[in-house]
Amino acid sequence: MTANTKTTAIKGGILVRGREMKRADVFLSDGRIEGVEPGGSQRTADTVIDAAGKYVLPGIIDAHIHPVYADRIETLSQAAAAEGITTVIAYVGAVKAWGQSGDLMGAIQDFIEEAEKTSMIDFGVHCTLLQNDVKQAAEVIPQLVAKGVVSYKAFMAYAKRGMKLEDDELLHLMEVISANRSILAAHAENGAIIDYLENQFVAAGKQTPEHYVATHPNLSEAEAIFRLLTLASVTQCPIYIPHISARESLDVVRWFKKRGATEIYSETCPHYLTLIEDELKSKGALAKMSPPLRTLNDVAKLWQALQEGLIDVVASDTAGHTQSANEPLWDNIFNAPYGIPGIDTLFKIVYSEGVNQGRISLPRLVEVMSELPAKIFGLYPRKGVIAEGSDADVVVLDPAVPYTVAEQNPFLKVDYSMFAGRKGLGAPILVIQRGRVLMQQGKLKAQAGQGKYLQRTKQA
Repeated sequence: MTANTKTTAIKGGILVRGREMKRADVFLSDGRIEGVEPGGSQRTADTVIDAAGKYVLPGIIDAHIHPVYADRIETLSQAAAAEGITTVIAYVGAVKAWGQSGDLMGAIQDFIEEAEKTSMIDFGVHCTLLQNDVKQAAEVIPQLVAKGVVSYKAFMAYAKRGMKLEDDELLHLMEVISANRSILAAHAENGAIIDYLENQFVAAGKQTPEHYVATHPNLSEAEAIFRLLTLASVTQCPIYIPHISARESLDVVRWFKKRGATEIYSETCPHYLTLIEDELKSKGALAKMSPPLRTLNDVAKLWQALQEGLIDVVASDTAGHTQSANEPLWDNIFNAPYGIPGIDTLFKIVYSEGVNQGRISLPRLVEVMSELPAKIFGLYPRKGVIAEGSDADVVVLDPAVPYTVAEQNPFLKVDYSMFAGRKGLGAPILVIQRGRVLMQQGKLKAQAGQGKYLQRTKQA
């Protein structure tokens, strides 16, 4: 540390890491964690933040966002910073519907340049691969890995949208990804079942929101995950399963994890942990997502899986559209856009509905929303933990702060929330990234372009 370096101390709080909670003082200097000492340390600092009665957590990582609809990375980063998220990993690909046409390298470079100019928080990239990208995978993926992109997404459904990959294409992709020590994230639903049922419903004139869930049965997700993990076992490809929603899928993941044929990680989202299919009756197309919301039984099983360690990550899958984009399609649910907002409620909802309700512990929340995303996606220990040498990404959480989720977040363009009106207790009051204050007492202090692109490393 140079003589001119300023030191900040966060004192008197309870430090939370993935396996522990303890009273500790945290010292920040030059954008990094300089040290962690037992609470009551006599060590001095240029600036002292009193965290008595508060929890001190590593910055939250949202490992699943789509900055391509109503909100792009600029506004999403603002909403994220205000709610304790200091890092996001965005799904990006050469997808015309996302406004990112051209080739993969060009789409990803365009996004990085956009985010470097506009994002308040640090960001990484998952590369989305469609049908026409598979042939070039062996050439392009090593180039992307050299740029720090070590996670890739494929779809097992949505042939009508040019997204679905067949099993032989998945095998080829897995072979390339595995050879480049990267990881495949797969949207696992049986596309043939979905298309078959949707065609039947449309032919019968059954196109209103309540008919949507029936076209995505639980077993279509479970079957696709079984097939995905079977293929991955053959190719030894590490697999990440986003947005698990169905209780049957958990049995499949549990069986394959016990078998140990390849690395398997899984994710769910706050909406699958808290909402059920009845939302489609009240919110219509605004509640359309894939996979869909399910039942109270599914919700309970997801919480159990999260607590036992079967689910590794909770992420927002934020992909919000405005009400004006959805409402005209109330009576044509199959043509309505997919996706809901959620980056602004990610941390609050899981804390309130998980920790406060005794469904998970606070260290477990930190594990699935900071530590494990960082480890899985090549950011640890730079991100995801408060430890000497790590980036000074810190959230001070006041467990006594009440809140009510607004209909519209003030930082976002999307003009509704699935959680509007929901009350809770506990919210961030201070958010720091690399030693700089992002948010304090509800007011953003960050600047556009303050976020950095995170080049990630290959898996060991």
